[in-house]
Amino acid sequence: MGEKLVTILNEMAEYLSIAQMKKLQEVLLKNLSEAETPKTEISNATCKPSNSQKESREVDMKFNNPELEKEYLRLHKLYPDINGLSHPIINVSDTLRAYFSLADYFTDPLSETTETMLVGVRSMDLLYSALSRQRVEFGGRTKYSNPIDICSTLFYGIVKNHSFSDGNKRTALLVLLYQLNLYNYLPNASVKEFEKLVVATAANRLSHDFDSIWRKYKKKDDPEIKTIAHFLRKNTVRKDHSYHLNITAKDMINALNNYGVKCTTGNGKIHFERTVPRKWFKEAEVLRYAVPFGGLTRSFGASTVRDILTRLKLYEQIPDYQTFINGDELFYTLIQDFEGPLRRLKDE
Repeated sequence: MGEKLVTILNEMAEYLSIAQMKKLQEVLLKNLSEAETPKTEISNATCKPSNSQKESREVDMKFNNPELEKEYLRLHKLYPDINGLSHPIINVSDTLRAYFSLADYFTDPLSETTETMLVGVRSMDLLYSALSRQRVEFGGRTKYSNPIDICSTLFYGIVKNHSFSDGNKRTALLVLLYQLNLYNYLPNASVKEFEKLVVATAANRLSHDFDSIWRKYKKKDDPEIKTIAHFLRKNTVRKDHSYHLNITAKDMINALNNYGVKCTTGNGKIHFERTVPRKWFKEAEVLRYAVPFGGLTRSFGASTVRDILTRLKLYEQIPDYQTFINGDELFYTLIQDFEGPLRRLKDE
C-alpha cells in the first residue's frame, strides 16, 4: 500500500500544485487506509529483561520488556521496508527501531523515572507517506537532494502525520537526530532549541516562534520545510570522526560477557567481576570494579568504558576498541543525550 501511494504521488507531482498534492494525499489515505493496528498498553510492573537472540541486523533489538519485543517483531514482519530507500534515507525498519527504542527506554523498570506508554501504530499508510517525502519527484527529478532538506521534510512528515498512537513528536525528534548522524551532522545548539522546533512544528507555530527565519521563506513553496532546514543548518556541525559514541549498559554487559565478566546490580551501582586465570607463576586474580547504574538503557561515556576495561585488565586485549564502544543501538545514546525534551514531548 505504501509503495502504491508513493507511485501515485510521484506520477501526479508534475501536474499538481503543492496544495493539490496535499489534498490528493489526504483523499488517498482516507479511502485506502488499512485497518488500525492493535495498541498495546505497556505495564512497567511486568517488564523483565529479555534474553532473545539476534535474528538479523534489522530486528536486532534487546528489549527489557518482552511485550514490546513481541509487538516490535510483529510489526517488523508485517510492514516491509520501501524498496529503493537505503541509508542515510530512513525506512520503515529505522522508524520502528526509533519508536520502540523510545518505548523501551521510557518504560525501563530499573529507571527511577519509568512511565507507562501506549504503544501502537495508528496508520502505516501515514508512516509510508511521511517516509516517501524523502524521495518525492517533480518532473522526473528528486525534489530534495540536500541532506539537510531531506532530514527536514521527513521530520515534518513524522510530526504532522501522527502515524503512532503515542510518541509522535518524540519519534520525529529521535529520527531527525539519527538521520543527521547518518549524514555526519551533530547538533551544536541547546536541547531546548530542538525541543522548541518540535513543539512549533506540531502546533503550526513556525511562523510565530521562528518568525525571523519564516519571513525569509513565507512567499516560497514549502516555507515550513525551508524554515526547519534553515534552523538545522544554523544549529548543526559536521561530525568530527574522532568523536566517541557512548555505549548502553545492556550493550556493555553483553560485550563483557564475551570476556567472562560477571555483571550484577545493587545499591544504585553495577558491579563487574572478572577472574584472571592462573598463568605460569602467577596465582589466579579476581578483579572487581563498580560504577553508578541508572538502568539498562542508560549509557556509559567513553571515558567510563575505558576505566572499566582498564580496571578489569581488558583494555589492551581488545584490538578494536572503537567497535567495542559503538555497539548497535545509537538510538539509546541519542535518547539519553536528549532525554529532557524527549520526556517532555510525550503526546497528551
